[in-house]
Amino acid sequence: MALRPEEASRKILSFLAGRKGKATLEEVCENLNLNPSPAMRAVLLLKEKGFLKVEEEERQVFKLTPEGLEYASSGLPERRLLKLLLEQGASMPLSQVFEQAQLPREKVNIALGWLVRKGWGEIVKGAGLLKATLTEPPAEGDDEKLLSLLARKGELDGEAVKAEGLEQALNQLKRRGLLEVKEQKVWRLSLTEGGWRAAESLPTQLEAKPVVTLLTGELLRSGKWRKVEFQRYDVTARPPSLYPGKKHFYLEFLEEVRDILLSMGFEEAWGPYVETEFWNFDVLFQPQDHPAREIHDSYQLKNPAKGRLPPKRIVSAVRRTHEDGWKTGSKGWRYRWNPEIARRLVLRTQTTAVSARSLAGGVKPPLKIFCLSKVFRPDVLDAKHSMEFHQCDGIMGDWNLTLRHLLGFFVEFCGRLGFKEVKFAPSYFPFTEPSVEVFVKHPRLGWVEIAGSGVFRPEVTLPLGVKFPVLAWGAGIGRLAMIRLGIDDIRELHTQKLDMLRRFKV
Repeated sequence: MALRPEEASRKILSFLAGRKGKATLEEVCENLNLNPSPAMRAVLLLKEKGFLKVEEEERQVFKLTPEGLEYASSGLPERRLLKLLLEQGASMPLSQVFEQAQLPREKVNIALGWLVRKGWGEIVKGAGLLKATLTEPPAEGDDEKLLSLLARKGELDGEAVKAEGLEQALNQLKRRGLLEVKEQKVWRLSLTEGGWRAAESLPTQLEAKPVVTLLTGELLRSGKWRKVEFQRYDVTARPPSLYPGKKHFYLEFLEEVRDILLSMGFEEAWGPYVETEFWNFDVLFQPQDHPAREIHDSYQLKNPAKGRLPPKRIVSAVRRTHEDGWKTGSKGWRYRWNPEIARRLVLRTQTTAVSARSLAGGVKPPLKIFCLSKVFRPDVLDAKHSMEFHQCDGIMGDWNLTLRHLLGFFVEFCGRLGFKEVKFAPSYFPFTEPSVEVFVKHPRLGWVEIAGSGVFRPEVTLPLGVKFPVLAWGAGIGRLAMIRLGIDDIRELHTQKLDMLRRFKV
């Protein structure tokens, strides 16, 4: 049984007349104790009769993620880190910070980034120290105020946040992934002139009949069907949407890139996530005092801390190349190469290590190899940065290859991904010469860099026993996916939000 549509319509007209002719559907349901579905039917009926004007608008509602709830109760990680720092005399070695922070490793990285960004501290890179720039903890910030407010209220919409003057804090918490955003539709109702006249002429008493939605045998046998009103159905109404299972849109994009490269004659190669610095840096002619090897620029393993080096032939050639250039025509980096540094284990920072391993396997020209996989770099998680992301590296080798072949490859590859305009700019990378950056034209963002590329230097190829030219390239596949899919936040590439997953086409 349910309220008759006519009765619900009259109650809604009467309610709106008492509210100066305006209210939201949510307010109507709450005050008249109506379920949303029959209330919506009654509203649409009144609209068809010309009694109501209905305006639909989108509203964002915010609530804390599990991580946001944790920070609301225990404090932001940068504040907890600052407290530890001040207790230790305002400065600490970075190694002790990771040991004493009582935070997971990834949250220590987040805390370090925000500590510096907020001006609460600084990293003295040469000394490996974390130093506070404050003598006492600062007052509660707007981001912390909004965390507390959301923890108390549960949910807030944009207007409520604006009323508190916390719009900037809202954007900051969204970038940090501490908020869940829900899209809600709001129906705003207002009486027309005809609606006002209808509301004024409403009878004071209504004779109600029970409304049924199903004709049963009992109603027929007893004759009660004569005393009820049957629910009206709109046969022109659209059926409910169905959302069948499908693959995540980012996985689909990665498969598309993989299929394009395979169709262009490339073979896929794989390599370990945990890599020695030898394969991640040394073999790519990056000196052992390069800043990329610092603890804040690469994840270093604590246990086990070191791995095995490749055969002595390769190690000796790489050592000589670093020290004096060996027979590559280079002068090298002019320092004493240390095999113990080369043995240190890191989470690989680039899939170029897989390209180097492939070349060391005794390959013969022609060859076309790519690796599409994950790399890891310490960073502050926000809309544009992540500690874990996909990279796509590739190499092409043959005796007659030149830089023109590399540029032609990118024109073809980008064209198959839907980017018709491609341009190139000279650049510098430690392991290629000449080096080129690749840009594509995006209809909304303009020219966007998507890859670095070039011809491997002899300092890379000769120690691996490769004497023919090798063209190399590396693309930030996450950035390419964001451009192609129209996404502004890198975290959305891994989203589990059903509304967003349903919105993307298969």
